[in-house]
Amino acid sequence: MKKKKHSQIIELLENKNVMSIRELAEQLNCTEMTVRRNLDELQEMNFVKRERGFATLQSLARPTEYLEQSAEHVSEKKAIAQAAMNYIKEDDVICLDSGTTTQQLVLAFPKDFSLSLITTSLEAAIALAEHKNIQVMLPGGQMHHRNRSILIENPEEMKRFSADVAFLSCRSLRIPGGAYEHSQALTATKKALASIAAKRILLLDHSKWGVSSLCSSIRLEEIDVIITDSAAPSDPVEEARAHGIEVVLV
Repeated sequence: MKKKKHSQIIELLENKNVMSIRELAEQLNCTEMTVRRNLDELQEMNFVKRERGFATLQSLARPTEYLEQSAEHVSEKKAIAQAAMNYIKEDDVICLDSGTTTQQLVLAFPKDFSLSLITTSLEAAIALAEHKNIQVMLPGGQMHHRNRSILIENPEEMKRFSADVAFLSCRSLRIPGGAYEHSQALTATKKALASIAAKRILLLDHSKWGVSSLCSSIRLEEIDVIITDSAAPSDPVEEARAHGIEVVLV
């Protein structure tokens, strides 16, 4: 319950730069004392900063917009995408979540490539409009504006499908914890895509390693392969390999 309250506070602060204790209490339908206690805990974890009855997200915790993310570490993301292509065969069924690195994988698909794609990424669906041999399925749900994606309305329904590979993004990767997001809004969708795939591959550039983030999306033991760039920190990379995960450096 405490973790849920933490996540709700983060989500509210993502949408407004500054919120008062009173505003947060009204939005969360709880007492101001409860809000203060949760903010104190989040401040100790360096997620928020409290000041004179108000709270703000710390810069490290603040999510960036999709277009801003897409301009960061572009060469690394393209190299990661090219390495990920080695794990796709013609006529595979693959899952793909939203993210600027997973989007580079979509852009790497040859025009004549044949496969079936289950994706929550609106950007991916648009990019594949001219790929006649790629069957694209968008699960039903609500649009997440910041990520330009769909939040799956009923994750249990995804169990009707099965996929060969799921390519997943994350806000942060911590060893031995796994992949994390800033809020719970995205975790259920990522877990649903991962759950129906025979192999789960995490795509991330070096900036995502060891960053503070709140909500677990994919546990380390559920990840089969990590594809990252050569600037990733060596100790966590070796620790991931010690846990039996294939780590590809590009």
